[in-house]
Parts: sequence; C-alpha cells; structure tokens
Amino acid sequence: MKPLALTLVIIICLLGASHLSAQKLYTWTDENGVTHITDQPPPKRAKVLNVMRYTEETPKETDSIQRRKEEFRRKLDREEKIEKAQQAEIRAREAEEEANKAMKQAEAEIAEKQEYIRRLSTTRDKRKQFRKRIERLKKEAEAAQANAQSAVQKAQEASQEAKAAAEQARKAQ
Repeated sequence: MKPLALTLVIIICLLGASHLSAQKLYTWTDENGVTHITDQPPPKRAKVLNVMRYTEETPKETDSIQRRKEEFRRKLDREEKIEKAQQAEIRAREAEEEANKAMKQAEAEIAEKQEYIRRLSTTRDKRKQFRKRIERLKKEAEAAQANAQSAVQKAQEASQEAKAAAEQARKAQ
C-alpha cells in the first residue's frame, strides 16, 4: 500500500510542476564517473546521457491526467475493498475455528462432568452427601455450554461480515 501512496504523491507533485515554463534538463557524467542532472548545459568534455525538454501541458493533457488520477483512485478503492473482504474472511475463519474448539472443549467438559455426577449419585445416600457438588458441576457444565454457544454466535457474525464485505468488493469491481 505504501508504494501506491508514494506513486500517488509523485504524480501529484508532477502535476503541480506542470506549470513550469519549457526548459531542458541535462543528464551527464563527468570524468570521475559522477552523474549530474542540471538545467545548465554540460561542459564540452562531459559525456551527455540524456536531454529532456519540459513544456507546459495543454488543457487536453491536463484532463487526460485528471482522468488517469481518477481511474487510479478508483482502482485503489477497489483494491482496498477487496483487501478488507479478505481480512473479514480470515477473521471469520478464525472465529469458526475458535467456536469449533470451544464447542469440542465444552462437549468434553460436559461429558466428563456428567460421568462424575453419575458416579457421585449412584445411591440415594451419595446424592444427599454430594448434592452441592453435583449442583455446582451442573452449573459449570451449563456455563461451558453457554460460552461455546457465544463463540458460535461470534463466528456466525464474523462470517456474515465477511460475506457483506466480499459482496461490496464484488460490486465495486
């Protein structure tokens, strides 16, 4: 993204410099091998590499440059929207993976707690003795399941955001 911004700045600077009167720029190398770029003619013994003439632009050329700038901006906007859509898709995938992980963890935790509750409540005496522990374990299992459902909800929201961003990117093209 930085090179594109740099290119845009250079184009704008060149457009600002378009009001200069016609002049020549000389590129030449001296006897020490040093390259010089000046508006003064080089010495006779210097090796001239390039001579450029700058002239003021006509309104037609200015309009053409303006059109190219607008096309460039539109292209940048499209690329930006596509990048946002890709980032949204990545976030959605990460959220789905997180949700799946949370669901598996919750299922394992619930199964473990149910097995433990079953062992604690095999007889009436044990049920009375471990009643508070059994209730606490049930609440923990419910909380784990609620957390997993929350993660699934977040994943669905991220997926919807990704779809919306992708749709916007497609419309921009």
